[in-house]
Amino acid sequence: MRIEGSAYVVDLNRSQQVRNENQQAQAVQGSRPAGRVISIDRVEISQKARELQTLKDEVAAMPDVRLDRVALAKQNLQNGGYRVDPSVLAQKMMDAYGKSR
Repeated sequence: MRIEGSAYVVDLNRSQQVRNENQQAQAVQGSRPAGRVISIDRVEISQKARELQTLKDEVAAMPDVRLDRVALAKQNLQNGGYRVDPSVLAQKMMDAYGKSR
């Protein structure tokens, strides 16, 4: 049986096989006391999950405010280069109000 998800992949058959191999090795070696079984479980993280985690870490490291964009907006406001079309603004306000209800 294989369990796959966005964050992990587990192959239960392989885990059982590893346990069986360990038990057989213990029986042959006889180094461990009878009745004491050490089980080995194994979980593998998929490559896609590792990539997603890397991307999440990169996004988390980014600042919440893009200072370069803020500086550009300030400069445009001071120079008069930022113009607002009143009809476009009114339409966007109406669209936003209509969607919220």
